[in-house]
Amino acid sequence: MNGAESLLARHDAARTAIECEGVTVSFGELRERVARAAGAWRANGLRAGQPVAIKLPDGIDWAVAWLGTVWAGGVAVGVNPRIPSAEWQTALEEAGFALIVAEAADDTPASWRHLLLPLGNARRAWAVAESIAPVSLAADDPALWVHSSGSSGRPKAVVHSHRTLARIARVSSERLGIGPGDRLLASSRLFFTYPLVNVLLAGLAIGATVLLDPEWPTAASLARTIAQLRPSVLFSVPTLYRALLHGDGHEGLAEGIARAGVRLCVSAGEALSPQLRQAWQHASGLPMFDGYGCAETLVLVLGAADGDGWLQPSPGVRVRPLDRDAVAQGLPTRLLIEAETLALGYHDRPAAQAESFRGGALCPADLFVQQGHGWRFAGREDSLVKLRGRWVDLAALEETLAARLPGLREAAAVCTPDADGLDAITLYFVADDAHAVRARLSERIALLPPHQRPARLEQLDVLPRTATGKLLRRQLAALSQQVSA
Repeated sequence: MNGAESLLARHDAARTAIECEGVTVSFGELRERVARAAGAWRANGLRAGQPVAIKLPDGIDWAVAWLGTVWAGGVAVGVNPRIPSAEWQTALEEAGFALIVAEAADDTPASWRHLLLPLGNARRAWAVAESIAPVSLAADDPALWVHSSGSSGRPKAVVHSHRTLARIARVSSERLGIGPGDRLLASSRLFFTYPLVNVLLAGLAIGATVLLDPEWPTAASLARTIAQLRPSVLFSVPTLYRALLHGDGHEGLAEGIARAGVRLCVSAGEALSPQLRQAWQHASGLPMFDGYGCAETLVLVLGAADGDGWLQPSPGVRVRPLDRDAVAQGLPTRLLIEAETLALGYHDRPAAQAESFRGGALCPADLFVQQGHGWRFAGREDSLVKLRGRWVDLAALEETLAARLPGLREAAAVCTPDADGLDAITLYFVADDAHAVRARLSERIALLPPHQRPARLEQLDVLPRTATGKLLRRQLAALSQQVSA
């Protein structure tokens, strides 16, 4: 089989597949472009199983280069076009790319530039190349790498198979109700797993129209893009939904989302608080689906639509607790997740692979608390700490202190040793009026049980996050230790 062929083979050639900056490409045109790109890659020496880095802004060229790689039997790897130089050097050394497609060679180290094909050259190569048939491979042969977010350390290259691409659309179709008539837009860029899977890959597999925008989004630019492209389903992250509600002086942007034709909003990438979800629904009038997924599963393996309460397993997904005793006590536990789209493992990271992949299931470091027949996200393992002999869930503490507090934009708690070497909580917060918010937080802290009370309140201009928007709690912990010292 070939995963790229499985995404493109079944649709009406005249149906619009991708729309970007006023240009539309039909499924028939896309298949032809992908087959030519694959021919160019093979003529350039690409062989089955070799990784190709796609280091481009979002757009039709990105999709052609990525899909053409898989069509040619290579392994497609999306790379942040703004990746810091040190991270790019590390990625180059670890991956062993056979080919790099980028806008320019300036930020690629000289020792790797012989592998780099500038986008202009790539376009010319595609134009003259002969179309080739999709390279047939075993279902479990690698087809793509995606990278973990890096919220717990150095990002890992997660390896997925051609079989996964044939199953990529089930959750979108059966759980989200996405069909061929939908228009899909994500606020995140395609080198992130979340938009790659839920917009480009699942969208093409279903026959929906994929809407791409090369611009890096802000709340204002996203609102303009939505008004222009008129998507029916929006995929974004809580940080940006909050910005659309009341961030950066752009109040009222949420109200225009429904007027632009959006029927469903999907949130993933980080935890969605009930307060933000309610505020969004009140302001926009739109339903919001809260999803949980990761690079190792690709799809949203857990999700909650309106009325579901807590997160439920998606179609084709089986979930069971790692620690049943913790569940019985109402404490957080890691989960064992079995999914049709589970990764083959990590590229050249055997220790991490042994820790995360256990007996055909994924065991991520995220923690969950069972709530009836569902699960509540409780942060990562570093968000569960024991103080004064009692467990404290830092994620739940953040939610309790921040709920419906005017002027507070976000808050995050960390636990580090104080000056006496005893563990203590520091709450970092971002606020419009720091003095007023500090006073309100202090009032709420005083009402908590002693073991849950933060010992310090520290204001920041912004909380540290990964490129995907996930909180970097370890950076806050390091900052807290510096403050203590």
